[in-house]
Amino acid sequence: MATTVHAEKVGTQMSDGDVESALGVACELLEMAQEGIIRLIIREWLEEYGFLPIYDLDDGSETKGSA
Repeated sequence: MATTVHAEKVGTQMSDGDVESALGVACELLEMAQEGIIRLIIREWLEEYGFLPIYDLDDGSETKGSA
């Protein structure tokens, strides 16, 4: 699914309702529960700012039978 949603509010402050609405849209688009979306957002933020290591998959590594 390659849907991009971008919303920008200039000169206004984000409210809790805005966050809830954005989470609702993300849940629908990614077909995930709200708890899963929140965990994903936090994990990506922690990785981005260096609090969690980022694991890159090696394209040449053998993965057959390891699922």
